[in-house]
Amino acid sequence: MNIYHKAQSWCLNNNITIYIVPIKGKKECFIEVNDNNNISRSPYFYKNQSIASNKIWDLFLYLYKQNSYND
Repeated sequence: MNIYHKAQSWCLNNNITIYIVPIKGKKECFIEVNDNNNISRSPYFYKNQSIASNKIWDLFLYLYKQNSYND
């Protein structure tokens, strides 16, 4: 299992989900993080879902390292 999948699994096991929120009528989208029902939306929009998807993997890894890298 690579580090990104390990980070994603850790987040999901700790009720942290990260997902794309499309902007109606546009190609741009936002990213939301739902951390145990505490929802935060990215202050930036992403030009397409591919770019946003890459950012989601980075966020999984960031949250994993910040909270449980030594598990």
